[in-house]
Amino acid sequence: MPEIDRKDTKVLIVEDDTSLRELLQIELTRSGYKVTVAASGEEGLGLYREEIFNVVLLDVRMPGLDGVEVLKLMRQESKVPEIIMFTGHGTIETAVECIQNGAYDYLTKPIKLDELELVIDKAHEKNLLRLENINLRMEVNRHSSDRIIGKSSAIMKVLDTVQRWGGTDEHVLITGESGTGKELIARAVHDASPRVNKPFVTVNCGRLDANTAESELFGHMQGAFTGANKGRAGLFELADTGTLFMDEVSEMPLNVQVKLLRILETSTFRRMGGSHDIRVNVRFVFASNKDLQECVNRNEFREDLYHRINLLPIPLPPLRQRLEDIAPLTWYFIKQCRENDTREWDVSQEALAALMSYQWPGNVRELRNTIRRACILATEPVITPDLFPFSPPRSSYVLPAGSGSGTVSGTVTSTSTAEQSSTAAIPLWVVERDHILKVLEMVEQNKSKAAKLLEIDRKTLYTKLERYGLET
Repeated sequence: MPEIDRKDTKVLIVEDDTSLRELLQIELTRSGYKVTVAASGEEGLGLYREEIFNVVLLDVRMPGLDGVEVLKLMRQESKVPEIIMFTGHGTIETAVECIQNGAYDYLTKPIKLDELELVIDKAHEKNLLRLENINLRMEVNRHSSDRIIGKSSAIMKVLDTVQRWGGTDEHVLITGESGTGKELIARAVHDASPRVNKPFVTVNCGRLDANTAESELFGHMQGAFTGANKGRAGLFELADTGTLFMDEVSEMPLNVQVKLLRILETSTFRRMGGSHDIRVNVRFVFASNKDLQECVNRNEFREDLYHRINLLPIPLPPLRQRLEDIAPLTWYFIKQCRENDTREWDVSQEALAALMSYQWPGNVRELRNTIRRACILATEPVITPDLFPFSPPRSSYVLPAGSGSGTVSGTVTSTSTAEQSSTAAIPLWVVERDHILKVLEMVEQNKSKAAKLLEIDRKTLYTKLERYGLET
């Protein structure tokens, strides 16, 4: 079960009785909770729409909007917070109605403080499970690899940096080519931090445009824009007390960069259409496959934001600089692909030579997809060079020490698919992949420009990048 920390428990008390409201605020604050109070149903509903709370204490009988009506309206807005109803005039019918409309519990006044705290803690526990499920659904399409495989000096240096930076609470910037494993490193930073049991939320800034970025990141109020039929919490709120991983931060619109800088400086933000500043406790991990200093020079990225996020850098080496890791990575991906296969799989020495000779423009992600494809195509439990979408080496190649083989027949080849022998049978998707790579290199990885040159929309480009293992 999730670990409960009362200092991270946001409680909203909606109670019209001034003396009881003030007493609850004092006692629950003294017990360590973060408490916000409202004197009416209307005021409580307004606060509920502006900020995510973990638990709501809602009085049933109030002038104006009564508690049952407020409960129904709150549940229309969001099902994330747990709502505890309490009243001095309880009836079975009212209790049943509240539970049917989504209340967590129904308590009768007077309430003993220790019993109330126990119910709040249980409600927060359920709330954390609900938030975990939301984060899992958000990540359902992401790859399942959660291990960093490798023994090269380059990757060991990265892992050492991860451990050192993980223990601090400062923001981290991970840089490296597409497919080098920036999200895995971001997760490792999170796991090495005191926030390891808190939320880890991810967002790909390259998928956000000027119209959707603010709503996704900051959330919005009901009616903030056309189609906003109800309020919505943003990713900053969902990541509260945890880590927010912002991939492809260089793609973030400039107007949103200004607001991100404010959040980094003040730890507060405001929902679209809102009038209330929301304070969050979030550790940011950023990633980029572009040189952010070059982006600053081209006025595509704010210089003040760059200096703010570049405090703890982690540069990732490309796979072609980690040749010692290709063999263990290959075996790891084979094991993933053939998890339920009882046969003993093998990799021919020629195949290992071919893998180590290739330049891997898509890095580890491309290697993973190559091995998956080879496992599917193989008619016998052995990986051979003819299963790869690139030509095998043509003369001798010496495998690095520790790769599990000695000298193998092969050659180092750094030519692209387009430069390979015209007699080779090249799949159409390989030609398309290499063409996309060339276009991206032409426009310095600017995906909007690349999509225009390729005469496809940006969403289609991202789909192809994912398919070929080229997306950051």
